[in-house]
Amino acid sequence: MNARGFTLLELLVVLVVLSIATGLVVVRGTPSDGNLLLSEAQRLSQILRIAQQDAILKSRDIRFHANDQGFRFEELANNTWRPLEGEPMLRPRNWNHTPVRVELQLEGRQVPFLTLEPQTRLELKQVRLVRNATGVMLESRNGGLYRTGQPQVLVVQGAR
Repeated sequence: MNARGFTLLELLVVLVVLSIATGLVVVRGTPSDGNLLLSEAQRLSQILRIAQQDAILKSRDIRFHANDQGFRFEELANNTWRPLEGEPMLRPRNWNHTPVRVELQLEGRQVPFLTLEPQTRLELKQVRLVRNATGVMLESRNGGLYRTGQPQVLVVQGAR
């Protein structure tokens, strides 16, 4: 038995193993744009579901507005759209992971807002969240629930 301690080779092997383990922790511990967007999209999907249910239960249209900082809901009262109040789950919110670029689409056309109606319409509504070169799409077909897609790297037009 060698009572003098560790050899230089044993110490180097331990250092290499520790370095690799530390590198894996750092790489896995840093959230990617795709993971951040997926988290935002899943949260938004749940909030849109609440807004859809509110529109149906109270027989009213609700507008969804979003920008780079966050999103809000509006209701029609006295022929005027105003911020939705009295529903804590539908209060204005900021994105958790800014910056997020938002694109709202109705039947493939970009629109400034989406309307959640109490009756079903045969329409495709989409919300695209974009961060850097990564995007996540939420889709609702025919008044159904908003489904969250997987993060995708976006192709920049004009880049060759």
